[in-house]
Amino acid sequence: MVAVYASATVVGLVALVGWILTAALAGARDAGFDPEERFGVGGRRVVAGVTAFGLGGMAAAFSPLDPAPLLEVAAAVVAAAGAVWYAGRPGAEG
Repeated sequence: MVAVYASATVVGLVALVGWILTAALAGARDAGFDPEERFGVGGRRVVAGVTAFGLGGMAAAFSPLDPAPLLEVAAAVVAAAGAVWYAGRPGAEG
């Protein structure tokens, strides 16, 4: 499962950096591709959820408590759900 969490972390972080760079470039030039306009809250939630799933799973997998695999997945899902809620709440402007 560590490979799944690591892959989700890498994909999420690459998407997050890409989102930030394209938003900054679109804002600086007042033109071009703005991910907030194109994907909106749904896209922001997907990026946050994938990143948090990977990070939450990695944190649980390498915990000194050595949880069962089911608890690792539960921790990853809880982290992803929290990030999805936080990224989509009103006032969470990009």
